[in-house]
Amino acid sequence: MSYMTGDAPGAVAKKDLVPDMEDATARKTFGASIVSFIDKVLKDDFSSDIKSDTAAVLKPLIDGMEMEGYYNLKPPCYGHETENPTVPTCFKGNPWTNLVTQMTMGGTFDNTNIRVVNDDNFHRVQSVSPVHLPSVTTECDKKTTEDCELKSITITENYYNKLDALDTGYYPIAASEMKTKINSRQRVQQKGGNEFADFHETDEVGNRCAEINDKSIAWAYERLSPAAKSNYDQFGQKYQTGDDMGPYNEGPLWIWTYMNYTTSKDKKTVTVQSPMMRTPTDYFIGSASGFHYCKVLSPFSVLEWMYTDSLLEFNGIKNKTNEQAEVFLQ
Repeated sequence: MSYMTGDAPGAVAKKDLVPDMEDATARKTFGASIVSFIDKVLKDDFSSDIKSDTAAVLKPLIDGMEMEGYYNLKPPCYGHETENPTVPTCFKGNPWTNLVTQMTMGGTFDNTNIRVVNDDNFHRVQSVSPVHLPSVTTECDKKTTEDCELKSITITENYYNKLDALDTGYYPIAASEMKTKINSRQRVQQKGGNEFADFHETDEVGNRCAEINDKSIAWAYERLSPAAKSNYDQFGQKYQTGDDMGPYNEGPLWIWTYMNYTTSKDKKTVTVQSPMMRTPTDYFIGSASGFHYCKVLSPFSVLEWMYTDSLLEFNGIKNKTNEQAEVFLQ
């Protein structure tokens, strides 16, 4: 609404922000850009770029899309076998799961020669023919004096808001959650030579999924542009994580229980909770042992929240409209 006239329609008032730039300056800036573009077209001279900070502003969001494995950049491979092919036409797996999720879940090793190398694969988590499950395919001696890789395989499905398919720009476009089938910390630690890793200590004490989601929030905040960070600090409803929900050890319960978002009474914070499923390595169903599934907060989704939706409550134009209405009624 920076250079629009008249009252904002209800749908716009609900989802638009107070302009950072006052009306006269916005019109002047926009007009100058149009004149500059037309001048270049008429002269057929594009030797100099139109001054713009678009690339810098959008870079964090593009980085977020890439970390999510955003399905509108490329479709997921969704191959038949658990390990997807590596081809340029589809996403093999989720980069965030590879770089952060399984690494955080697996924990650290006293022996720095041991490290986890993860291979994530995009699949529908409800698939049963075949079923796709996480695993750790190699082992390391805890006293190894040489570099040793624990090779793990994980499964991720990005889940998107159905209304995004309308392509109206009105709803978030990032994944509302990333459903991840990952190896438990107990399994990873045992494969790394800690044969007595205790499931209660490794996977039941604390909130492993929340730890992962804390990293999504931190990653996004660190990449905000200065202006976006200032807006979020001043007006944004702050994301924070709460206790993991569950365990939902019956597969369908975990699959169809979505992440929970609770807004505080003062509306200043939103607490995010992740449904989880976890089983020890000696679980009575061997094929379901050694897992710790999480619904993960996409770093792209957090960026989208910080840039726009978190600001609507305290810096939306609906507040200005309400103020004007109150003045009129007085």
